[in-house]
Amino acid sequence: MSQLGIASRREAEAWIREGRVAINGETVTELGRKIDPNNDQITVDGKLVEAALPPRVYWMLNKPDEVLTARNDGFQRTTIYDLPRLKKLPFLVAPVGRLDFRTEGLLLLTNDGELANRLTHPKFKVPRQYHVLITGRLTPEEEHAIVRGVDLEDGPSGKTELRYAHGKNLGGSRGSWYAITVFEGRNRLVRRLFEHFNHKVVRLIRVSYGEVRLPEDLSPGEYRQLSSDEIRSLKRLTGL
Repeated sequence: MSQLGIASRREAEAWIREGRVAINGETVTELGRKIDPNNDQITVDGKLVEAALPPRVYWMLNKPDEVLTARNDGFQRTTIYDLPRLKKLPFLVAPVGRLDFRTEGLLLLTNDGELANRLTHPKFKVPRQYHVLITGRLTPEEEHAIVRGVDLEDGPSGKTELRYAHGKNLGGSRGSWYAITVFEGRNRLVRRLFEHFNHKVVRLIRVSYGEVRLPEDLSPGEYRQLSSDEIRSLKRLTGL
């Protein structure tokens, strides 16, 4: 914090010993901890330390079902910015890509435009994994076709990884859970891959983006800051 010009080194060390300092939401326990002023978010007693420039922030949101990834909606549907937790954000952040209205799970939020652009650019082929519940079950031939690539209305699908998980009772019929990983962010891509073979997607949850995974204890509508390791892993994927 002395490098941010808000306290002397002695004062900063005293605050750390007292457990008052956190970096990206994690309480600092070691003296001399180095920070990156451009990427790390530092708080003292829960209050954000203001630098000369607005700090870059990196968060993950567990997006609930039937919530729009947008700031405004002409049909008065709930957006992510209407969620109680996001209404209290002290910064303006934007989603990295988007999740459909009926898609749940991991949504990255940041004010780092360069990283967001790279994460969504087809050049970097950042993996996104989803858990998908569909009606029925794919045949082995359909599974192989999805992995090889399917001709869609906007061109053939790219590299895909697919794994059958287990069956599911849907009441009057049977369904199947799959884990699928895609490496591009085309509109409704995962849904269209299954719908291509006449299987309805009952539930769709994004569980990872790059090496960042959705924690099991992060409830829908809740968010948390990314750790320094998670931020570095996303930057490595995109050459930053």
